[in-house]
Order: sequence, then structure tokens, then C-alpha cells
Amino acid sequence: MAYFTNSQGYLFLCSDIPFEEKQKLDDYLQLLEDSGVGKIIEQAIGKHSEKGGRPSYNPYRLFAAVLYAFSKHSGSLRRIEDSLKFDTRFMYLMEQKIPSYSTISRFCNNVVVARQQEVFSCVVKSIIKKYNIDISDVFVDGTKLEANANKYKFVWKPRQRHDRLNDGLKKIISKYFHLAAGKKEFISKEVAGYLSQLEQKIADAGIVIVSGSGHRQTEIVRDFHSLKKMLLKTLEYEEIEAICGSGRNSYYKTDKDATAMCLKSDYYSGLGSNMHAAYALQIIVAKGFILDFLVSQDRTDSKTFIPLLNQYYADYNIYPKRLCADSGYYSLDNYRYMAAAGIENYIKPQTWQKMICGEWMELYHFDENKNLICLNGKIASKCQNGNTHSRGRETAFYHIENCRRCKFKPYCMKATKDKSKQERFFEVCYDLYVFRNQAIDNLLSPKGIEMRINRSSQVEGAFGVIKQDMDYERVRRKGLENVSCECMLVCLGYNIRKFFTLIAGKGKIDYWIAPDGLEAELPQTPKMEKIIKKLQRKEAAAKH
Repeated sequence: MAYFTNSQGYLFLCSDIPFEEKQKLDDYLQLLEDSGVGKIIEQAIGKHSEKGGRPSYNPYRLFAAVLYAFSKHSGSLRRIEDSLKFDTRFMYLMEQKIPSYSTISRFCNNVVVARQQEVFSCVVKSIIKKYNIDISDVFVDGTKLEANANKYKFVWKPRQRHDRLNDGLKKIISKYFHLAAGKKEFISKEVAGYLSQLEQKIADAGIVIVSGSGHRQTEIVRDFHSLKKMLLKTLEYEEIEAICGSGRNSYYKTDKDATAMCLKSDYYSGLGSNMHAAYALQIIVAKGFILDFLVSQDRTDSKTFIPLLNQYYADYNIYPKRLCADSGYYSLDNYRYMAAAGIENYIKPQTWQKMICGEWMELYHFDENKNLICLNGKIASKCQNGNTHSRGRETAFYHIENCRRCKFKPYCMKATKDKSKQERFFEVCYDLYVFRNQAIDNLLSPKGIEMRINRSSQVEGAFGVIKQDMDYERVRRKGLENVSCECMLVCLGYNIRKFFTLIAGKGKIDYWIAPDGLEAELPQTPKMEKIIKKLQRKEAAAKH
């Protein structure tokens, strides 16, 4: 059954639009036909079919028109409606029918939102098959998109206030009831039970509960009113914490799925750079096409890496061979995931930029026996540092003694709080050290040079087109699922935009390939004497 190519358009026969434009649209419709997305739309329509009323619009042509609109601009529903009235290309796609913006919105909500991942992967797979795109080398990056929420209606997670409230509850409840040792937290159901029991105690004692302030209230009545107020606060805090969940510390009243994040455009004029309602968009790009996406509420890129790759594997049933990303994805969990999946690691460590520029030298290294050796050649001993809390479960402390006459002391001690100490403690995770060195070796290799050069043009170039050319910096929908559907259409529109460029013969799949004989890059080793003298001059200037 044909879904997108089952009708003939006669509009172009009498219009001044070039015939080549019609051919491009026919190729576009044929791409959608070959992708199998029509069957997915048909299944989704079956769940929302209604009897009676006006005849419905062709849902397949409507999807083609909506996706075509997202490839041309930001995808405003009212702008799509206007395009259907005045743009002959949209008239051709929609067979000269003009659904309202509310109809388009209802179609997206009922049909596209629930099956968005299937729709996206089907169309992308069709493009990959058509142009025989190699997806072995992929690039990952993320950006923040401003949410459609009120700027000044954010709510912070009341963790500290809830702890203080629990202390107040414990103080009052322990007066009249026996509490288990170490009891710290109270839930609203427990507080309500204690409040009911306290009310019964007051009634049994023949005391009348009066409201208002004054000396007529007894101590137990005052505690009853205080406990009642605390119950309301407990319910309020529990509601806020339930909305935030375990991974967020804030939400917005007008879009409870939006999280306070840091955006480059600060509408607070520098007063609160981390209080912008936003969503995080993560994408995987290969050969200029977006292969997968993920809309997240998490402010950090590193925590979205594994869910993104899990989704990629679910869509393509295979992992990429090589993956390149910036230092925002640097973490032990991400390195281990890539190692388990057999993905070559090209994720930059946090010290990458300084190391390349010759401004950084490692303070230690491990020998073949896993002994930590400092810059001065001393072998460190493993120890337990009771005064310092470990940053991770698998870190170990190493101790270096007698650092008084070490010539590297100004450089080694620059990050410590007390620089007068004559000893040095290192907190190191050995597995992270190994994975990081593997990533550095890969990045400095000829293939790593190729991956680094292409990353900036591939994934960052995609965001540039989306935000600048497609004018998409702020989402229009509310709710995580709806925003994810909108971002899916944006990413798919970007791919269709590139598809039109290729079929028009005005572009090609750009990818720089490292020439044969390219030598591996060597990191610039800084001269320690120069660095130490520079630090000494800064220290002397600070004293004066």
C-alpha cells in the first residue's frame, strides 16, 4: 500500500514553480514511502480513530508537510498553516487542503508523540540506506534549549528545609510518643497518624482545643497546632520532591518538566545564570546526519551519555566502532560502558586543552607494578587519609613524604589549600587513569586527529544550523514527552534539509579523511623550570 505517493498533483502544471522543485518534493515523498513510516502512522491513527464529523485530512501528507516545514524553519504551527495557504510547495504536499494549526497540533499529539522514536529511526535508516552512509565513526555533543516556561516561577528542591522540618517534628513528637533510636525522617502519613493520636490525647484529658494566640492555650494544644502546620509543610515538600525526582534540584511551575540550567543568553542580566528554564538536547552525528537524539532534564552531559547510547543500540542494534566527544562526557562510568560495548574511546579528558598547549604536566604516573611515582621520582605508599572524604568508591590515597627540598613543590602544591605542608596526598582512581591514557593515545593518533577535526564540523555544525539557520533556540511545547517530539521533528528536519541539498547536487557528504603517512601528534611538554618560576612570581606578587 502506498501512503505518500498515491496521488497526483496538478498544481505545478499551471504554476511558475520550476519542474525541478516538483521533482525534489517527489523524491522527498518517495523517501518517506521507502522508510516505512506510513505504516507506523497508520497504526497510531487506529488508536485515535473517531466516527462522525468532517472528513479527516490525509494524515500521511500532513506528516510530510509538517516535517517539510521543520526542515525550512523552526516549525511554528501557525507558520505552517500560513505556508499551506500561500506556499505552492506546501500546497502540493497537502494536495491544496488547509488544516488549521489546531488540527496540526492534534495530529502531532495523537499520532507522532507516542511513536516519535520509531518515526525518527525509520526515516534516518532510509537516508542511510539511500546514500550508503558509514556510521562507524560517530560524534556526540549536547546543547541547552530554553523551555516555554515563565522566567520567574522556578521552585528549588527543599532538601535542607525538609531536614530542618524533620528536626522540628522529632522534637514535638518525642514529647508525647516513643520514637525509635536514630529516627530522622518523617513522611506525611506518619505525621498525620501522630496528629490524630495527639488530638485523641487532648480529648481524653478534657482539654478544649482553641485557636489563635494567647495564654489560654496549653502546651499540648500549642504543640498540636504546630504539628498541624508542620504536616502541611511536609505535604508541600513531598510534592516538590516528587516532581523533582532524584536527578533534579528544581522545576518550573509553568512547565514542571523543565529544569534550571545555565544558558549563554542570560535574561537575568547576570543575576542568576543558573536559573533558566531549559531542556538538554543530546545528539549523535555521523557524516553530517543526526543518527539519534535524547532530550534530558539533566544539566550535565556526562549523565546522559549512557542513556543516549542505549537508545542508539535499541534503534540500530549495533554500537559504533569509534566515538568522539568533548570533555563534558569524561567520567569513569562512560569509559567503562564504551569498553564493555567495544567502542574505541576518543573522549577528551578534562586536562586535554592544557596538555595540548603545553601548560599541563601530569603530577604522577604508574609503573608496570601499579606503583604511583611522583614528578620527583619518589614511590608513593598507599594509605588511609581519615581527614579527607573520598570522591568516589574506587579511589585510593597515596602518600609522598619529605617534600621540603623538592624542586617541583611549587607546581605540585599549587592546587592544595595548605602549601606549607611537607607532604603530599594523591587521591587516584587507577581504572580512570588507565582509561584516560587510552583516550589520550587514541586522540593523538592519526585516526584521532581525523576524529577531532571532523567533530567540530559535524556535531557542532549541526547545532549551528539548527539554532541559526533554522532559528530554533527555544521550544514551544511543554512537558518532557512533547518537547522530545518537537526536538525529534527538528533533528529529522535537519536531516531532510541535508537530503534536499544532496539531491539538488549542491552539496556532498563532507568528511575529512586523514592522509596516508600522517604521523601521530605529540603533546607539548612544558619546561618545569619555567612553570615553577612563574608560580613563584605569582606567589611573591600576592604577598606584596
